[in-house]
Amino acid sequence: MKKVSTLLFASTITLFLLSACSSDDNAPAPQPEPVNHLLGKWKLNTMSIKSYEDGELVGENNDLPVASQITWEYEFKADLSVEYYMAIPAAEFEEKGKGTYSTSGNSITITIDGEPGVFEISKNDADNLHLKMTEEEESGGVIYKEEMEQKFIRK
Repeated sequence: MKKVSTLLFASTITLFLLSACSSDDNAPAPQPEPVNHLLGKWKLNTMSIKSYEDGELVGENNDLPVASQITWEYEFKADLSVEYYMAIPAAEFEEKGKGTYSTSGNSITITIDGEPGVFEISKNDADNLHLKMTEEEESGGVIYKEEMEQKFIRK
């Protein structure tokens, strides 16, 4: 009888130790899928512009509100399509349509009517999307450069 109780005791201890040392205790916790904050509707809120001539800063405007002067909206979709709407009431201009987009690192290329526009994504979180672009050209021996940052808010 003593042998049976010793055997039961040893079996119980073994089962207890095996269940306490389960291999899945050491498994890493599953990581949540990263959130793609780019998806959704965005409306232009402010713009910042810097102008240069031959490398010298000649004009700077920071965070200019655009509400009454221009409407610019994007809707980025998961299928890499984008819908846009632009309107400038003072110029009686209005345009809307569809295009595509692609991202690589902190760069986004938005292609509308076969013309790609490349922007740097300087900020993209749940509520803000900031797109920067630089244009440079030479005219009359002078190099003109403009840096523009469009600051969108989630619509």
